[in-house]
Amino acid sequence: MMNIIFDMDGTLIDSKLRLYQLFQDLVPSSRLSFEQYWSFKKNKISNEMILANQLGFEKDAIDCFLKNWMCLIETPPYLELDTNFNGMHDTLSRLIGQAELHVCTARQLIQPVLDQLQHFDLLHFFNKILVTEQQISKEQLIGKQIPNLNDHDWILGDTGKDIQVGKSLNLKTCAVLSGFLNCEMLSAYEPDIIINSAVHFSL
Repeated sequence: MMNIIFDMDGTLIDSKLRLYQLFQDLVPSSRLSFEQYWSFKKNKISNEMILANQLGFEKDAIDCFLKNWMCLIETPPYLELDTNFNGMHDTLSRLIGQAELHVCTARQLIQPVLDQLQHFDLLHFFNKILVTEQQISKEQLIGKQIPNLNDHDWILGDTGKDIQVGKSLNLKTCAVLSGFLNCEMLSAYEPDIIINSAVHFSL
């Protein structure tokens, strides 16, 4: 059966508020609105670049920010800010009859991923939940855990890295506009298709 591999944040679930709120909490001097912050991010401007170019942070302050970010980004108070994309259940219900569905995320911790997917009633749709734990690349993890891949299988994600992962594994690639990057930025990675959201994906 065909495989479809979903990235998590920005693809399966909406994590924009979590990332914005953590940025604001770590940078009390920031006056960026939600829309301004995500305008930067969707144009491939990283947190480090925002801090340096917009807020005048020096290297030591940026390093401290990054350390605190990684410590807090997957903690319960922030994960509670994530939401389900409207229509995701219907989409997964349709696709599960056509393919084996998997999740592959670069998050640090496995249990919060499982807990969150269960909370959103998404866990039961997936055959495998793959978490890199920041210890292994997505390419390596997918290659080890889903050995029957072929060029008819799909990967869906909201970043250029997801598209690069798919291409390296000879998968079809679908970029979604519901997460980190805008259409112009994603187009540079030459995915097979670009859609507004994973809820619009069909075989």
